[in-house]
Amino acid sequence: MSKKEEYRMTSIGEAKYCYVSEKDTKWDPEGIYHVSLILSKEEAEPEIKAINGMIAEKIAEIKKADLKRQITRAPLPHKEEDGKIVIKFKSKFKPSGFDKKNIVLPKDVIVYKGSTMRVKYKLHPYDQTIGVGCSLYLLSFQVKDLVKGEPGGGSPFNPLEGPTNGSKLPGPEKTVSL
Repeated sequence: MSKKEEYRMTSIGEAKYCYVSEKDTKWDPEGIYHVSLILSKEEAEPEIKAINGMIAEKIAEIKKADLKRQITRAPLPHKEEDGKIVIKFKSKFKPSGFDKKNIVLPKDVIVYKGSTMRVKYKLHPYDQTIGVGCSLYLLSFQVKDLVKGEPGGGSPFNPLEGPTNGSKLPGPEKTVSL
């Protein structure tokens, strides 16, 4: 095992697509846990270097075995958006969650996007038909500021309530004909 295959921990960032409490079954019927973490370029730099280093090692290993082989690169697990770096982590297994005091999060707590957290993960280089790349296996996370949701993604608004029976939202404006 190379040194780069050891477990890594990110800086604290904001969770974007956050499925660490429940499986996301939109693209995979078995479901997958994942989170995309938004970091500044400076905070993401060590992670990007580790990812690129792992891919470079995998490419060197392939070249050593077959000098004539054409190597294609798979999509990277990170991208730049609005001057920030978004890094994607995933797992088929439920990651362990901890609060800022390092206490295990209760099973009924649903972590939503907007929560700030850091992620513990493992780099996994691969050589598949899509190319040579690196997956980031989500192992655990620690939440600094929790944005908590309802089980099943329920809405806090009652769809039967309208402006006449208790809603604090203003009703629609009436149009006036001239």
